[in-house]
This record gives sequence, C-alpha cells and structure tokens, in this order.
Amino acid sequence: MKLLIASVSVLALSLPWVATAGPNYGCDAVNFGADVLEKMPNAKNLCRGVTEKNGVVYAHYIAEVETVKDRNVTIAFLNKDEKPMSRVTFEPMDDQSLMLDKKATKYTDLRKGQKLDFWIASDRWGLFASPDGKEMKIVSVERL
Repeated sequence: MKLLIASVSVLALSLPWVATAGPNYGCDAVNFGADVLEKMPNAKNLCRGVTEKNGVVYAHYIAEVETVKDRNVTIAFLNKDEKPMSRVTFEPMDDQSLMLDKKATKYTDLRKGQKLDFWIASDRWGLFASPDGKEMKIVSVERL
C-alpha cells in the first residue's frame, strides 16, 4: 500500500511538468536574424513575448511615443523596467493606423508618452503594429 501511495504521489507531482513540457516559444527561444540583431542588438532583452503568424515568428515589444513630427513618429523601445533602450523613427503610410484604447487612431494623432505595441519578424528587420499589419518605413535606429 505504501508503494502505491508513493507511486501516486510521484505521478501527481510530475503531472504539472508533463503538462508544461514541450518547446519554449518565449523570447529566449527566438533565433533572431543577423539584420535584426545588427539594427537592434538588444532585441532579445527587450522582447515581451512571441507569436507566430503565417509561418513567421514575431517578437512583441512595448514602445513609448517620443515625438510625432511631420510624417515621422519616433518611439523608444522599453525594457521590462520601462527604461528606454532603443529609439526608432519611422514613417507610417498615409492609410496606416493602429488600435489605441479600442479605436482606430492615425499615427499622426499620437501624443508623447503613449505606450504602444510593436512587432518585429525574427528573421528580418522590419517594424509592424501587429503581426498581420503592414510594415513601417524605418527612417532611423539608435541604441540608447
């Protein structure tokens, strides 16, 4: 009887491990392409999560709006402590908008300090407002 109880206890303790066993699809498991790491060497450290869309792995980032000037938007990618680590300036297309507070918002209507979600494909440098969105035209990149 003691052997049966011990076996059941070991099995019960191992069930959570079995349920979570499998590949790690988190940021640490992403193999970023050379051009991504060249433009944003801290891509892995700034990553907040990962998703896959149409066979492409996208890393999720949080960025804060710094400036909106003319057609350009400058954002600072934030680490998990909310510290700015990389600055990117991009030019959205005329018809490009994002969802902010559950409503479509033009990039030109953004204000300093607003926090936004962005995505980067792991295999090539490019900036997206969502994994199924249009790629932004990147003007400049700066590591802070």
